[in-house]
Amino acid sequence: MIVRLIERLSEYFGIAGALLIVPLILATCYEVFARYLFGAPTIWAYEVGYTITGSHFLLGMAFTLMAGDHIRIDVFSGHFSARTRALIDLAGYVVLLPLTIWLVIYLYQYMHGAWVQGEKSGQSALNMPVWPFRLVFVTAFLLLSLQIFAEMIKAFRALRGSQTARG
Repeated sequence: MIVRLIERLSEYFGIAGALLIVPLILATCYEVFARYLFGAPTIWAYEVGYTITGSHFLLGMAFTLMAGDHIRIDVFSGHFSARTRALIDLAGYVVLLPLTIWLVIYLYQYMHGAWVQGEKSGQSALNMPVWPFRLVFVTAFLLLSLQIFAEMIKAFRALRGSQTARG
């Protein structure tokens, strides 16, 4: 039940992250038309572009892990039994989970500091506040931590023989 809940969250935020491509395309097209057809470039396209692109990739991390699409060396793991793959996955997750939890804590402090200080990007004339983008970092790594926990549960189940670690 907890695995299903976490995977629904990963899926929801993964789809939301994927849909960010739509405003990115619209903003980029608008910038191109404004710059080259009207000779009036925007002050916001650069910052909007990099924040949406970053958010797109970050929010897709947990979904990608859930789908089993992160990089693996299939030349080796393809020859292993499901139990051996689950053991290798579990070993990796045991190392990775504390790191992602540490990142969530650190990134939260980083985001909170930006919010308290009213920090601005300074990247363009738009000069956006940076805390919303940093909130995406916190959310993305929190989701990744939760998904790693779900993957650990699935790996334990595979080791017990109740199901495979990957569908």
